[in-house]
Amino acid sequence: MINTERSQRLSDPKNNDVIMRVWERIVHGGPCESDALRRLVTDSWQRCLHAQIDPFQPATPPALDSGSFLKLRERHAELLNSCRPVMQQAKDVLDQTGTVMILTDPQGVILSVEGDSCTQRAAENISLTSGQNWNELLSGTNAIGTALATGMPVQIHSAEHFCTQVKTWTCAAAVIRNPLDGRILGAIDISGLQETYTPNSLALVVNTASHIENLLCKQELYFRNQLLELGLDRFSRTQDGIIIVDRHGRPFQLNQHARDMLRDQGIGADLNLMSPIAALNIRMPEPDGNPPMPDWLDPDCVETVQADGSKIGSILTLPRSSSRLQYVQSCRKPPARTSQDGLSGPDPFHRIIGNAPPLRDAIDKARRLAITNVSVLLLGETGVGKENMVRAMHQFAENASAAASKADAAKSVLRPFVAINCGAMSADLLASELFGYVDGAFTGARKGGMIGKAEAAHGGTLFLDEIGEMPLGLQPHLLRLLEEGEIYRIGETRPRKVQFKLIAATHRNLQREVAEGRFREDLYYRISVTNILLPALRDIAEDIPLLARHLLQRLSAQYGMEAKTISDDAMALLCQYRWPGNIRELRNTIESMYLTSPSCVLHVKDLPAHMQAVPPGNGLMATPTATTTLGKLKANESQVIQHMLQSCSGNLTLVARELGIAKSTLYAKLNKLGLIDQLQKTRQDRHTH
Repeated sequence: MINTERSQRLSDPKNNDVIMRVWERIVHGGPCESDALRRLVTDSWQRCLHAQIDPFQPATPPALDSGSFLKLRERHAELLNSCRPVMQQAKDVLDQTGTVMILTDPQGVILSVEGDSCTQRAAENISLTSGQNWNELLSGTNAIGTALATGMPVQIHSAEHFCTQVKTWTCAAAVIRNPLDGRILGAIDISGLQETYTPNSLALVVNTASHIENLLCKQELYFRNQLLELGLDRFSRTQDGIIIVDRHGRPFQLNQHARDMLRDQGIGADLNLMSPIAALNIRMPEPDGNPPMPDWLDPDCVETVQADGSKIGSILTLPRSSSRLQYVQSCRKPPARTSQDGLSGPDPFHRIIGNAPPLRDAIDKARRLAITNVSVLLLGETGVGKENMVRAMHQFAENASAAASKADAAKSVLRPFVAINCGAMSADLLASELFGYVDGAFTGARKGGMIGKAEAAHGGTLFLDEIGEMPLGLQPHLLRLLEEGEIYRIGETRPRKVQFKLIAATHRNLQREVAEGRFREDLYYRISVTNILLPALRDIAEDIPLLARHLLQRLSAQYGMEAKTISDDAMALLCQYRWPGNIRELRNTIESMYLTSPSCVLHVKDLPAHMQAVPPGNGLMATPTATTTLGKLKANESQVIQHMLQSCSGNLTLVARELGIAKSTLYAKLNKLGLIDQLQKTRQDRHTH
């Protein structure tokens, strides 16, 4: 297994000529199959093909202008500061080696480049410079973009790149994760011309990423120690409740008074289960604006703590006096929205943007299944927003738990949410992450052992993303866990009882995987007790204008730049495009347009090149016919579509099928003919009856 995993991670220059011939075949429409190709390269090439990237001239946006780049560096100042000694060392160590070290943000935008000066000049010829975006869906297969897309360490050599301009280069990259929550903060990469290839570059970037994560962790501990020094002396001098919250909004210390007061209000006080308080996140403001304080917390009770001129966290004081406590309770904000099931608290599903019937049907089904104990399997293409749906289901269940526990104030209502990507790590690493291990279980095991993700999810939700990628050898262990409700940490003989709601997701056809022997049939039936199909973006094209406007609002808040809109012509092309990368591709496209266009209105010329022309066959008539027939069709087009809307009760999928056109084309026609109001009325009539 180890040798197989190693061969998947490392490039083999001996295969370069064979891989180049395979690439020449697939870019001209041939099959993407060869024993010389690693699976991660094959998958990446397929993503590039679906994104319609031109391998000979990728639509890479220009580098950020100086103002936007400065704001981006300010936003990632903490990462840059932690990486500064590493990048400075790279400047010295990599000099004369023909390689450079590159630091990027989570989207693949280069923040810093250091290393061999001659290689830096050569890198400018392929836009491997600060401010350039090397996201895989913009620049094709490359170590930076592919590492960020998969979350795995990646080495890409020469012919394995998707685009011709970088096929003379070799590169290796690893993601940098937040040591607290595992969120990807960026990537570290080593690149050079193909003659500089060495398998050791992959180990170097992995170790460098680990070193940076350790520096970030030490910095976090330093700030927390400062907070503790300032806050702990209050613990013994007051009858009030004291909660110490770090700069990310995570409570990490509280006294017994605070524990009792939270419990009296029906709020769980287990620090391992408490969710971050978004309103107190100093480091990462919400893109949608300042989030509200929790209902139980009065803003007057919050003291922001500073050290050396920087905000390092908060200290919350919950007054003990009954009069003050009543005042705090009276100041609670009413819930933003009540769910249709009558549960208290905001409806978490409102964050899922869209009104198309297939999406609303999926949300309605998710809402019903969220409060059951059965396993749920989410099906959908890559990029349709499966994790957003899972998080909404978890929060909905948590709200239901809160409503049910009002009669029992001592009952905790905060439930853990634990996610793990089954396709983002090796089999051995996935086993240790999922099941945990005891002290000394294997070489390199953490002292004291480690709790597994399945055990950490006890009482809450375990989300297994890309479960179709789970190695076959691990599947019987997962099946036993689900059947018996028991988990064995690696190296342990005593079982531990666990109970959680399982939600799994995949973009693969698991029935086909079962038939071909890559997925266990018994596990498939165990995880797919119920399933939810999330529609592809091309099937809910009527939601694209709404999604685009929402994304533009978020980008304006995120980057602190002017609000922008999209012209009608550009929006029409967005609605007609098939979006193989779904919402993720739409988000990347809108962000690229937003950052690269100097205008406050985004036009057709701001779209990626492959979107600027309507694809063949996307019109109502793919082939010209007789002039008289064409004239009749144009004259009766509105009447025909209105009739079909009525007969199909507003179901656009059925209408498109009956007319023999793409659903995105139908929606563009509705826009052009002014029939959107007719569509909404038809749907309202259907629901009324």
